[in-house]
Amino acid sequence: MSHSDLQIEFLHRLTINSRHVLKYENTQLQSKAKACVPLSDLLARAQQNCPSNSKSDSKILRDALLIELLTWFKESFFTWFDTAHCSTCNKSMQSVGSGVPSADDLRYGAHRVENFKCNLCSATDRFPRYNDPEKLLQTRRGRCGEWANCFTLICRALKYDVRYVLDWTDHVWTEVYSERLNRWLHCDSCEAACDKPLLYDVGWGKKLNYVIAFSKDEVQDVTWRYTRNHAEVIKRRNLVSEEWLLQQTNRLSRQLQSSVSDSQRELMTLRLVGELAEFLLPRKVKEGEEQGRTSGAVSWRQTRGEMGMFQQEHKPVIWTPSEAEMTNGEFCLEYSASLDKYVRRSDGDSVTDKWSNGAYQAKSIFRKTESDWKMAYLARAEGSSEACLSWKFDLSSTNLVILQATVSCPGTTYEDGEICWKICGSDHCQLLENGCVDYEVDLSGSKWCVLSVEMSRGRGANAWQHTQIARQSTKELDHFPLSLRIFFGSLD
Repeated sequence: MSHSDLQIEFLHRLTINSRHVLKYENTQLQSKAKACVPLSDLLARAQQNCPSNSKSDSKILRDALLIELLTWFKESFFTWFDTAHCSTCNKSMQSVGSGVPSADDLRYGAHRVENFKCNLCSATDRFPRYNDPEKLLQTRRGRCGEWANCFTLICRALKYDVRYVLDWTDHVWTEVYSERLNRWLHCDSCEAACDKPLLYDVGWGKKLNYVIAFSKDEVQDVTWRYTRNHAEVIKRRNLVSEEWLLQQTNRLSRQLQSSVSDSQRELMTLRLVGELAEFLLPRKVKEGEEQGRTSGAVSWRQTRGEMGMFQQEHKPVIWTPSEAEMTNGEFCLEYSASLDKYVRRSDGDSVTDKWSNGAYQAKSIFRKTESDWKMAYLARAEGSSEACLSWKFDLSSTNLVILQATVSCPGTTYEDGEICWKICGSDHCQLLENGCVDYEVDLSGSKWCVLSVEMSRGRGANAWQHTQIARQSTKELDHFPLSLRIFFGSLD
């Protein structure tokens, strides 16, 4: 393709998307989108997650609401489309290429239609790739383009300043402006990820070149927010010249701002200055940005090379007795997958968020939530053949020893999946039955103990999902099925 052809194609994408985002300003459409959101419930959750001394701060509450909105959108509202499903045979259909869009498809921006056929009964189905956000409020399914399109509309309906962000290497997401932080926040509804801009560069391993943000007021090149090595990125930006791209984004921004007031233009200028200054700062990898892609079928992600470059090294957590536990001679830890929290019953019901923050060892483990079945559990990382997880309690710094342990080991298997539980003390180990409840183990004399579980086997592409730990309904908020209870004292 010639240089001029590349410019024409690039400009076409810039222009089309700069017009597309203006759909989000339709007040009637915003009302329809807002009506889909359980706003009172999300606000209540947001207030619960705000610091007690900040509940009256509207800016903090708005940011907390954004997090709840992302979670709700991914887990309850929108669904990912991998392939059509045959309801008669209860099997996935096979792709049989592209179809011709109907007049109704074109009405809602679906210029592409994917066709599917069942290999068993020859039933057919089609998947129009709708680009109309109003239609997506009805269908509530798609891939990243549909997800970002609909989520951006919903954010705008809740009066957030938003951007629709297009990655030239084939991904789409949203940016939302935080009045509290005075900067744009990366929001990927497919991943329920907020403020993790290096997710694609570090976690997915994408070789980004152009990342352009579109809003009702501007078109902005935001590539530098999403990359670390700017020198390497510059080498990949060979479709158009930097000068030409800046001219075009500035020209489109001026068009969009032609009717704004002087005060609005001044505000946008201040935001832009702050953003450009942010781009100049060195970027450090934050927690959560090392994770590979979670949306879409494993085979699809593997084909795209987005499973992740590496898994973050787990930092071991070792539980030791508190003063209260030393006095009472008991340690009791419980875990709920629905809440993803530990409760330390023996220490005033203190809470530790996230499964990894209580684990001693962890390999190829993640927490899975099923939005359709409303279930949550710990599982093997998608695509992995085996995984292990353990918890450790240690009395080595005291003059006390373990007397007895009581454990509950909840595990669920499907197909030929295997779960193997084990508890070890200083001088011996004992295998535990999967699913045991309040099982007593004699560990007398041990200075420490480790409860561990290994998961393996399973069948087919979803083998990783055939071994599940602490599976429970997401509505179970007061049940903590996994427990480790240890009694200790002096042997004298």
